[in-house]
Amino acid sequence: MTLAGWRQSSHNIKTVKRLFRKAQKLKRPTSKDPKKKERREKIILEAHQEYIDVAGNFLAKARASLGEVNGGVIAIALVMEIERYLSHADRQIDQTRHRVIEGEKIPHNEKTFSLFEEHTKWISKGKAGVPIELGLKVCIFEDQHGFILHHYIMQNETDDQVAVAMVKQAKEYHPSLISCSFDKGFHSPANQKNLMEHLDFVILPRKGRLSQNDKKR
Repeated sequence: MTLAGWRQSSHNIKTVKRLFRKAQKLKRPTSKDPKKKERREKIILEAHQEYIDVAGNFLAKARASLGEVNGGVIAIALVMEIERYLSHADRQIDQTRHRVIEGEKIPHNEKTFSLFEEHTKWISKGKAGVPIELGLKVCIFEDQHGFILHHYIMQNETDDQVAVAMVKQAKEYHPSLISCSFDKGFHSPANQKNLMEHLDFVILPRKGRLSQNDKKR
């Protein structure tokens, strides 16, 4: 599938990348001088505006070109794939405008961390050396020897929301399972009660300071 008007595609890509890098390298002003700060802010706004203006023009041109496509199943499939990326570009341009030009905050649930694996999430681990990871959280059940008995891929779920379901599913594969040890992230008052309906022994520590009864337990 060949479309007219894109002979300079390599040059166009370089143009967009150059503008992107220019905007990316600009840092927020740290000077206490109001005039210097204002000049720096103006440079940042102009660089981002130029970047999204050029990108927007290419998007409009791409959509016009797609309107001229005539072909079979393969051409239609390619058009649908291109349109998917165009929608991503629309969102990124809109978010850049709101965040940088208009100074607004982008809600975390509206952010996209991968165009190729759209399910990717921002995971704050809070651990030294690895404070943040990109991907999906996976809950894993291991036996005392480290063999994986069951796993569950978590999407928009927290540990405490999957504890009971994990035990019930694991018992379907391993009926002899009678005890399980969890970390604090799995605790909730409901889990403390409901897990005992499926296990003989539940080791589920509470968060925060423990009462005398919790210490004894």
